[in-house]
Amino acid sequence: RYRQFFQIGAEAIGSESPFIDAEVIEMVVEMLARSGLSGFTLLINSVGCADCRAKFVEKLREALKPVAPTLCGDCQRRAETNPLRVLDCKVPEEQPAIDRLPSILDNLCEFCAPHFAAVRSYLRDRGIEFEIKPRLVRGLDYYMRTTFEVIHGNLGAQNSVLGGGRYDGLAESLGSNVHSPGIG
Repeated sequence: RYRQFFQIGAEAIGSESPFIDAEVIEMVVEMLARSGLSGFTLLINSVGCADCRAKFVEKLREALKPVAPTLCGDCQRRAETNPLRVLDCKVPEEQPAIDRLPSILDNLCEFCAPHFAAVRSYLRDRGIEFEIKPRLVRGLDYYMRTTFEVIHGNLGAQNSVLGGGRYDGLAESLGSNVHSPGIG
């Protein structure tokens, strides 16, 4: 894909609190609004933790077996290598089949479900409008629990303005001896 890309950093490291997730989301939404952008939509989801996501991926892999051969080449490959990425397919003709696949939101564990509920509650309390998009996944495997994306309808097929999510465990996977949960 050809597109111009700019990056800003907004990170909160050291807390697993769902209220920190919502604060980071609130900050970026406020930043966009103060920059003069209007008409954007905030999408949120939870991709669960390593435990409940792994169980969900197995369930998704099974559900994809009869469906994958009818999907595009990218989705056929992803069904084998990274089934969560099938949920993020942008091919319009494939959306009905993808919509019939299981949802991670129905498979969150006893820790992830209340975490996501608290994020939503805080955003509502702050008057921040959002849409829950159960098919929203981030492209990198280190994301867990909260994921978010801001889209704008006037940008065409590549309509994402910004996105991010929680990445607890990333520091440890890179060799850190210190537990450093974070979101950005």
